[in-house]
Amino acid sequence: MGFSDVARVEANGRSGGVWVFWNGGSFTVHIASAGPQHLSLMVEKPNSPNWLLTAVYASPRQQEQKLLWNFLVNQSKEVACPWILTGDFNAILMPEEKSGAPTAATLQRCRRFSDWINLAELVDLGFSGPAFTWSRGHETSSYKASRLDRSLCNLAWNEAFPSTSVIHLPRLSSDHNPILTMVLPQGVPSQLPRKFKFEAAWLTHDSFNDLLTSSWNTQVALPQALQDFASKLQDWNCSVFGNVHHRKMRLLARTGGIEKRLAIAFCPGLAKLHSKLGAELEKTLEQEELLWFQRAREKWVKFGECNTAYFHQIAKIRRRANKIACLKNDNGDWIHDMQELKTLVFNFYIDLYTQEGDQYVDHMPKGAFPRPNQSEWLALLRPFTILDIHRAIFDMKPLQAPGPDGFQAIFFQKAWNVVGKALTDMALSFFENGSLPEEVSSSTVVLIPKGENPESVSQLRPISLNNVNLKAITKAMTSRLKPLMRKLISPRQSSFIPGRQTSDNILIVQEVLHSLKKRQGKKGGIVVKIDLEKAYDRLRWDFLRDTLIEVGLPSSWIHCIMYCVEHNHMRIFWNGELSHPITPSRGVRQGDPLSPYLFVLCMERLSHRIDQAVRDKSWKPIKLSANGPALTHLFFADDLILFAEAGRSQVRIIKQCLEEFCESSGQRVNFTKSSMFVSPNVREETAQLLSTRASIPLTKDLGRYLGVQTIHGKVTRSRYQALILRIKKKLAPWKARRLSLAARLTVVRSVSSSIPIYSMHTEQLPVNVCNSIDKINRDFVWGKEEDQGRLHLVAWEKLLEPKWQGGAGLQSLRQANLSLLAKTGWRLLTEKDNLLAQIMKDKYGRRRNGLEMLRPSQGSSFAWRSMTKASDLLKRGLAWNIHNGKGTNFWKDVWCLQVPLIDVAVQPIPEEMLADPVASYVDEDGRWDVDRLKTWLTEEALNKVTAVAVDPLSTTEDTLFWSAAENGLFSAKSAYLMAYPRQLVHNESFWKKIWRLHVPERVCCFTWLVALGKIATNVLRFSRKCADSPDCHRCNGIPETILHILRDCPPAVFFWHKQVPQAEHHNFFSASAEDWIKSNINKEAEMESGMAWNEFFASSIWLLWKNRCTACFKGVGATLTAPSLANSIFHKTTLWHTAWKSDISTQLFCSPVVPRVIANIRWVAPPSGWMKLNVDGASAGNP
Repeated sequence: MGFSDVARVEANGRSGGVWVFWNGGSFTVHIASAGPQHLSLMVEKPNSPNWLLTAVYASPRQQEQKLLWNFLVNQSKEVACPWILTGDFNAILMPEEKSGAPTAATLQRCRRFSDWINLAELVDLGFSGPAFTWSRGHETSSYKASRLDRSLCNLAWNEAFPSTSVIHLPRLSSDHNPILTMVLPQGVPSQLPRKFKFEAAWLTHDSFNDLLTSSWNTQVALPQALQDFASKLQDWNCSVFGNVHHRKMRLLARTGGIEKRLAIAFCPGLAKLHSKLGAELEKTLEQEELLWFQRAREKWVKFGECNTAYFHQIAKIRRRANKIACLKNDNGDWIHDMQELKTLVFNFYIDLYTQEGDQYVDHMPKGAFPRPNQSEWLALLRPFTILDIHRAIFDMKPLQAPGPDGFQAIFFQKAWNVVGKALTDMALSFFENGSLPEEVSSSTVVLIPKGENPESVSQLRPISLNNVNLKAITKAMTSRLKPLMRKLISPRQSSFIPGRQTSDNILIVQEVLHSLKKRQGKKGGIVVKIDLEKAYDRLRWDFLRDTLIEVGLPSSWIHCIMYCVEHNHMRIFWNGELSHPITPSRGVRQGDPLSPYLFVLCMERLSHRIDQAVRDKSWKPIKLSANGPALTHLFFADDLILFAEAGRSQVRIIKQCLEEFCESSGQRVNFTKSSMFVSPNVREETAQLLSTRASIPLTKDLGRYLGVQTIHGKVTRSRYQALILRIKKKLAPWKARRLSLAARLTVVRSVSSSIPIYSMHTEQLPVNVCNSIDKINRDFVWGKEEDQGRLHLVAWEKLLEPKWQGGAGLQSLRQANLSLLAKTGWRLLTEKDNLLAQIMKDKYGRRRNGLEMLRPSQGSSFAWRSMTKASDLLKRGLAWNIHNGKGTNFWKDVWCLQVPLIDVAVQPIPEEMLADPVASYVDEDGRWDVDRLKTWLTEEALNKVTAVAVDPLSTTEDTLFWSAAENGLFSAKSAYLMAYPRQLVHNESFWKKIWRLHVPERVCCFTWLVALGKIATNVLRFSRKCADSPDCHRCNGIPETILHILRDCPPAVFFWHKQVPQAEHHNFFSASAEDWIKSNINKEAEMESGMAWNEFFASSIWLLWKNRCTACFKGVGATLTAPSLANSIFHKTTLWHTAWKSDISTQLFCSPVVPRVIANIRWVAPPSGWMKLNVDGASAGNP
């Protein structure tokens, strides 16, 4: 075979066997281990790190697989070098890695394989090429395929060989595809010129502001000024800022040497130098973390918490995932050559953005958009000001990917005092003159895979990276247009419309499917799920212009919008290389703030066409109940769902409406990816005929809609296994090992509240699913080995309590699910014009009002049954504001007391009175029938009743409010607290002070643990059988309690004696642990350094603890002497205080504080025919 060397494990009969071939010479190979299912080889090469290769051929039998998994997990604990595993694992990681619908057994195997990978802390290297590596069968009925072969690696491999890529090659005679793993070592220089990109870390350098002030050119236009400054920044980066990694290593070496000297004897001069170098090192570490944070694009872990190693790994994994090694061409052939691949991609997008030569014809109805009123027009048309541009810049996310000029929003936000005038002058000039420099409107298009492993160019989503100065303009226009959208867009479109919810569309589709499943008789129904090809990119500009005219926008606005759309010189960024400029003739930029609103306006024209067909009685809608609303369509941006009666004429009108819309707008329906569901009461042959006429495949399962699996049968745990696997992937143990406890808590909060969000809004997750996800969260927070958990310092129930209660603010998934269902229920009760509310009320609660509507009905859908589970929670918080008193039940509703009046009645209320409204106990003038009520109510209750004013002749209906919130508005947060199983006692001041300290989050987290008495001292570890002795490692015979290690141990005593005034020594050193921590956290007096005492105290105890840990793991000799330690702590806490004031982390993660802008403020007269009343007001502070 052309190889010089071979190692092998022989097959056992016709099963197993692993052969590894190689050509020796520059490296040596020896067998590290071998077994029936694997062969591990250690590869050694001079001047390079050794690495381990494990070739795998796993048995298909689960029992034998388990033996291999256990062996490899144990090996992972011993392997410190880079390690790659490749071969046939005979297992899949996710349900999508297997053809067909996943079975419960498949999901169970996915879970086991995922658990093993997590335990071994391995990373899947991904792939390019065909999705499956094994297949069998040639007929549709017998075809099976899976991704059984893959390459995995440990994090050391990811560090040493970050450019490793895996390609699934074409299958030859085997039923498996060969997989090619290409290894490129760290540090191989790219041959491509590097684009300028602003580094946020530059902002932390002391000389940056001086460079900006002295170098910014005010005599040229903004694009030229940015280009000139970018050139100066690159020179400054080389000559002044320098290589952060090299600087870090140099400082570590110097501080390490000084610490060794100070551990022997204290020297004031060395201590001073150590403090100076320590300050430089802290800043350098912050800069390094910021560099990797910027590259990682991690949205769930905060910057500023010493998570550099985590960001480093994430950035490398992300970089590898974005590299695509092969794609299919139009003939279905796989293209591997990089030049051919580049040509394939560039040509595809040149064609995509080029308008075909067909003549434009607008088939859509005219005059269908509603007209805004005068005040709405005035708000839209008022002149743009500095404040509009200013607000647009500071509303942007600081580190979003930059446009071609390389500058992100954080540069403009931090340098506003210098660059703000040039930016606002350019933007306001555009609104006045309608033109921009070409450099401003150009963009870079990056191609983001729609799934994990794209096979064709069409599976890449083009996202425009626009310059911040252009986004400031379009964002300012968007802010004006946004308030009009709710009026312009019908309730059938839910995306980008304020106040409309994605969950509404999901629930309506679920209800339609539920009703159609049960439908009987001759009339059937169809649900058509339409897939539009590259919808944003195919939109015709002339259709967009006509749409804006139809909306009624003035010509100046239309000109500005169309200028931003049409003047776009783009370059495609592909595998690190830019294409030549492309000038598009259609499409809107994905990634621009204005584009979604323009697209939704254009899609509304299709809605107008469907409405016209309904008025013409050619389109026959479906209804879920006799008097319910007629349903024809639901839109969510370009996600289209169409409803109609099942019949040939309906298929014909659906096709006609789609064809007319596509011809007018430039859209194209992908019929093969679209699907049609037909109600079961339609004969199979009729359903097939409808499918054929529509050219849309027939299906019995519409699959996922807006991220949630549609329900077509009984709901079981297996429905949520894919969700559990996704959360497991996000909370992989290797991530936990590289994150502080504070960061792990943040990640758990973010992942748990984002991944299952739509499912939790629309359906009740089974208890065992919630428990499984809670367990994943718990293991991520505390860590977990194969058969044993790590030390759980705080009970899970305590972590679930709010921060002001002394907990960590995590959420129980069951309570969170219930509160989100309650939110949906609240909207059904309070938003009467809401389409979902109309459907649900007429289908389930036609004869019931208020909370009575939320009751389970026989044969109701799973979604409705889920919502009714939240009725008890809603009942505890719902109350009524009385107006005419006709909609509120006098006895059963909450309206004048905190409980229903029936609960405080002095005797049982007769059955015939239980349905009485409030209005039945007042006369026409609103006077209460006191004599009648005396029989049933106490004097105190009667006084509360008669204090309420009722106007029975008013047309104003009673309104619901949420009693658990001061403003009366429902929030999932207040509902969650109400659903909490234990009584919560507010102790806000102390616990809130801990979490609001201006110190790193990890310090807040540690202080919280100290306040709970839950840090891992030897006393605690000994009580949990995790330590041999409870004693302090320094003070033999003295138990290492919290007070001892943080206050009474000699290094701590020395430190506190220097910091605490002599007069306070007695109280400070004699207080109990609880009083000690509380008194110091509550002490907010400012020190000479300007730092609050409680912030200094929290930082100091954390640093004392870090010193203790160093002594435990490296020995007492590795720690500083007491004077050196005291000096180090003081300088480090001062440094943190200074860093906090510099507000880089605040800039990145807090709501931006918009700087002052000087503007003329004067009274403006109202328009002609209007009256204006100016009033003033004050608040007592609640609210």
